[in-house]
Amino acid sequence: MRVNKLFYFIIASLIILVGCWDVVNIEERGFIIGSAIDLVDNDDREQRELMMTNQIVVPAGMISPSLESGSGEEPFLNYTTKGKSIFEMEEKMATLSSKIPYYEHLTVLIISEDVAREEKLFPQILDTYIRDVNLRRGIKIVVAGEEAKNILEFTSPNYKLPSTHVGELLEKSSQQIGFLKPVVAGDIEEFHLKNNSYILPYLTTDNYLEYKAGAVFHGLEGKMVGLFNEEEMEGIGMIAGEQTTKVIEFPYKGETFALDVVRFKSHMAVDSANVDHIKVTLDIEIEGVIKELINQEDLTNPEVIKSIQQATSEYVKNTIENVINKGQDEFEADVFGIWKLLETKHYQKWQELKDDWETGKKYFKNVTFDVNVKSEVYSTGTTKKTD
Repeated sequence: MRVNKLFYFIIASLIILVGCWDVVNIEERGFIIGSAIDLVDNDDREQRELMMTNQIVVPAGMISPSLESGSGEEPFLNYTTKGKSIFEMEEKMATLSSKIPYYEHLTVLIISEDVAREEKLFPQILDTYIRDVNLRRGIKIVVAGEEAKNILEFTSPNYKLPSTHVGELLEKSSQQIGFLKPVVAGDIEEFHLKNNSYILPYLTTDNYLEYKAGAVFHGLEGKMVGLFNEEEMEGIGMIAGEQTTKVIEFPYKGETFALDVVRFKSHMAVDSANVDHIKVTLDIEIEGVIKELINQEDLTNPEVIKSIQQATSEYVKNTIENVINKGQDEFEADVFGIWKLLETKHYQKWQELKDDWETGKKYFKNVTFDVNVKSEVYSTGTTKKTD
């Protein structure tokens, strides 16, 4: 009996010990929080070469140098390598540092515009990341209007880590300006699987890291086909109904008025009775507070308020119609989600249309939009009445 107990004890101990065979000490890991993919200049298209830059956190550099324990080191290191595939570059990357690359904390993937405009290249790159079980599907994806590695090298006094700067910029732009919410890898993979068009944030660096445009990707072509500027991105946000705390600036009697939006409602309906002339009705309701006015308007006069409301509605309607026309005529890309309404509410019709939605017969290009905007001044704010 004593022998049996000893035997079982030895077996149990071996199982426990073997269970730790692949443990890696945290000090030996290189925590990658941001990656950038660029296209190397090469005239030979068949020998296309990529360049990857990974940003690794240096924990010692995160401590303030003013503290006694502070090291004064940079809080991050960027490692760059080249290769014909993501897999090849990751293998090379592992030889550049004594740290073992650890991707589970990757938060942002930046691709250059050159990479984005290469047909089917970005879907191939993203597929490699999606297939890696160690990577999260919540990685934010952005396009750089320059070399992507420049974004990972851009530092500012307020952010120790460029990758963190990118993530917070995307969140704040969504909450404060009204741009679309950050797009993550899992969502984009769904777009690729269904050949749907979409928009990614477009970042540039000058004196600041700026997000003032959106890169439009055509679903079937699998590449970037153009840009929406800042005003057009505001229109995209209005169509999607993702307006949050936002100030709408609009022209009024040769001056600029500002309306602080306190409520924004967007509703879209599709009439697919005639597949050759699909109709979309977009109804938008806005309530806001007059934030700023240059000239001395009498805001106690109902006619003045009515005139301001009309000017707001006309501005919003024109902004939305301009972005719709650009999406239909220039990009021929349904980034407005019309396909989703058809798929969910008119499924049988969508099955007939989907193969010719953005190509072939191009049903999307012939969609008619009816945009209706109703604005209401919720409050005039602090009014100064002059005699």
